[in-house]
Amino acid sequence: MNATAWVVRLAATPSPTPVEVPLSEQASPGVLGFLVTFAVAVAAILLALSLTRHLRVVDRRAAQLARDEDAVLGAAEPDADEDDPEGGADGSGGGRAGGGAGGPAGGRPGGGAGA
Repeated sequence: MNATAWVVRLAATPSPTPVEVPLSEQASPGVLGFLVTFAVAVAAILLALSLTRHLRVVDRRAAQLARDEDAVLGAAEPDADEDDPEGGADGSGGGRAGGGAGGPAGGRPGGGAGA
């Protein structure tokens, strides 16, 4: 085989090899693709609704816990103020009014009673 025949042979075969393009109705996802996409969308909406509901429950429980803690600490504060020798009439000696060791958040993560 000589060089000329080899060059002619290479020129005769196109690169890249041509590919047949399928018709549009053969390439579409069809009904099955629509149903799968619709099911994924419905599942995402249901998950978002469930997440919202669970977050509301967690928020409600956190608020109730904060109210319970305030009630327990509020019931214990008058006894502590009476026994505190430095606690004057202005209340500067103790209690949670000045922030105390827990800071302005009252020792709860995320803020005060409204958080």
